[in-house]
Amino acid sequence: MHSNRSLKISLVIMILLATAGLGWYFFKKYKNENANPVSGLKPKVEMGIGQISNITDSTIDLSLKLLVDNPLPVGMDVERFDYFVQMNGVTIIEDEYAKPLSINPRDSTLVTIPAELKIAKLKKEGDSEAATGQDSADYHFEGRFHLKKPILGKDSITLDMDKRLPLYRLPKVEIVDYDMTKFRLGKSEVVLKLKFSNQNPFPVQFENPAYAVDLGKQDRLAEGSVKGVTKVKGKSSELYEIPLAIDMGKVLKAAGQLVSKGKGLPFTLYFKSKLVSENDIFKNSDVNIIVNGTLKDLETVQKNLSK
Repeated sequence: MHSNRSLKISLVIMILLATAGLGWYFFKKYKNENANPVSGLKPKVEMGIGQISNITDSTIDLSLKLLVDNPLPVGMDVERFDYFVQMNGVTIIEDEYAKPLSINPRDSTLVTIPAELKIAKLKKEGDSEAATGQDSADYHFEGRFHLKKPILGKDSITLDMDKRLPLYRLPKVEIVDYDMTKFRLGKSEVVLKLKFSNQNPFPVQFENPAYAVDLGKQDRLAEGSVKGVTKVKGKSSELYEIPLAIDMGKVLKAAGQLVSKGKGLPFTLYFKSKLVSENDIFKNSDVNIIVNGTLKDLETVQKNLSK
């Protein structure tokens, strides 16, 4: 009897050890498959550029599309997250998303994030890459997600991703020439010549553009708008003439400033249009550009064009 009892105890011990061994094996396997060097988890994030909604002379308002995947058997309640986006190692966007975010167990959630991009940063890096013939760039997204409730002892997780995406270039609007015509006592007309430049491989269109010009301290010296579309092919430029109605009374007010400052008299062009493109990024974007300069700048441009 004693021998049988010892045998039963040994069998129980062996079964317990085997069960513990199998449990440890599957635990290690799960942990390795879901490990993350920052948080001990392995949710994933994918980033894409949604759409540009507004372009000004200094900033771009756009949306980022984030797909957050949670493969864990527990849900994630995110209070907020800080993030940044780099293009070829240069930080072009850095912000915080302050809205709560819930991701169900073994599920994915798509988040649309409004973001603001400084044109100076994008232009510097874009020009550098374009000069070497590059039409794409390496984008890096990194976000620190602050959790409402800790998961495996962690109150935050850091997710990042790297992706090769197209190198988008902003269409440009420049004043290149002007021509004074049709002088009358009440109102006269000036033809302003604009240069639309599109450095992207796809065409863009400026729809129903409207304009206004300040000269010196005189606001809205000239205004105008044109119904229709100006199409600019990919990797090309187009010259566009626009008629502006000038109030001669305002011209007389600006004349004194012109005498005192001469060609150093500053001007400001306000340009508004809707950008239309087959590319989803630029489709139906509002363009609000302010161009500053002096009359001397226009004279220099005229001389360069005549060479």
